[in-house]
Amino acid sequence: MARRYGGAMKFLLVSLGLALITACSGGGATGATCPPTDPPTFDSFGDTFMGTYCRECHSTNSANRRGAPGNQNYDTEADLLKHAAAIEDVAAAGPDATNTSMPELGGAVTMRPSQAEREQLGEYLACLQGN
Repeated sequence: MARRYGGAMKFLLVSLGLALITACSGGGATGATCPPTDPPTFDSFGDTFMGTYCRECHSTNSANRRGAPGNQNYDTEADLLKHAAAIEDVAAAGPDATNTSMPELGGAVTMRPSQAEREQLGEYLACLQGN
C-alpha cells in the first residue's frame, strides 16, 4: 500500500515545500492596505526607504546599476506609482506575503529592510495606488 501512494505523497511534500518557500520569500501580492489613520507618504516614508535601499541601483543618477533594468528608476513618487506592483512583488510585506528578494546587498546597501519596514512599504504602496 505504501508504494501505491508513494508518488502522490512525494508530490504533496514537494508542493507544500514550494508553497512555504514562496510564502516566506515572496513574489506576490502582499494584501497590504493603506491605513486609515497616519498613512505613510512619499515624504514621510517612501523617499527615505528608496534612498536607503533602492536608489543606488534604481535611479537615473546611478553610477553602477548592478544589473538593474534601465527602465526601473525610483527617483520620484510618479516612478514609484509606475512600478508599485513590481516593487511590492520583490520587497514589500503584508498579511498575505512577505517578499524579500530585494534589495540585494552591496555598495551602500549593507543591510536588508526589517520586517516592519517591509510592512510599511506594503502600506505605502497600497496608499500610493489608492488601496
